[in-house]
Amino acid sequence: MSTSIKLADIAEGAARAVSSYLVEAFDHPGSVEYKADFHDVVTVHDKASQAKIAEHIFREAPDSLIVAEESSQMLTASGTPRDPGPDDIVWYVDPIDGTSNFASGIDHWCVSIAAGRGNEIIAAVIHQPTSGLTYRADETGAYRNGVRMAVQTVPVKRGIFATSYPSSRLGSEADALAFLKLIQSVRSVRRPGSTALELAEVAAGHLLAAYNRGTNPWDVAAGLFLVQQAGGHYIGFDDDASHPSPATQLTDGTHLYTANLVHARNYVGAGTKEAAAFCIEVMGRPDLAAQIPGIASSL
Repeated sequence: MSTSIKLADIAEGAARAVSSYLVEAFDHPGSVEYKADFHDVVTVHDKASQAKIAEHIFREAPDSLIVAEESSQMLTASGTPRDPGPDDIVWYVDPIDGTSNFASGIDHWCVSIAAGRGNEIIAAVIHQPTSGLTYRADETGAYRNGVRMAVQTVPVKRGIFATSYPSSRLGSEADALAFLKLIQSVRSVRRPGSTALELAEVAAGHLLAAYNRGTNPWDVAAGLFLVQQAGGHYIGFDDDASHPSPATQLTDGTHLYTANLVHARNYVGAGTKEAAAFCIEVMGRPDLAAQIPGIASSL
């Protein structure tokens, strides 16, 4: 069995290990706490399910590392932090992606787990406990409950797009006007509240594209690999050169992540290059789209 398939099996096992617990917790979410501000909620179930996932992963892959939403450092099985080496397996875990939905009784949330080595994600699982849907990607492709997925390739105007941008923390009046342009230019727009599920739906061919700003590695790691393995395009970029992760610096100082995509703060996942270029333009960066090989001709 290949490493990619083995890691995908571990990820799926970890997600299913917390499935029953989270279904029961969803009916009784309890009180919430706030992290950065009143927009950013966390429940006791985020922390409990993360601990259960980590226990499963370290039992199956004791030498690997985990970076997760409810942790501040990259941890080993012993609980001590360390930096990864080039051959280490690193797990990116979001125990409940869409916590605000979960805490409000809105059934649009998931467990997101991905495994990476070096600069690449090589296995991913996004699992919806309440529906039983499992999105999985390994070296052989991307699957939804075992059925191979493929991205959508319709024209931009016929596509359904998803985004959480602009948001309460990010965005300006110009961005709000750009969002209006998006609404007027495409078939429909959704703001579902779960980055991982948005990317999974792109991979499944249900959405043409999804994009956002200000994301973290655990938000996008599984979804980006699903999109790639389903034949789609995933583009990550930072607005300046302040981020320490490896990236290609473009002429204006923007960091374009041709490798190590998981660390880019802004992303587009799309079924077509045209849709990716359109999203980047809506995000206020048509100049960036013009510098990306294979995208420039789409504008």
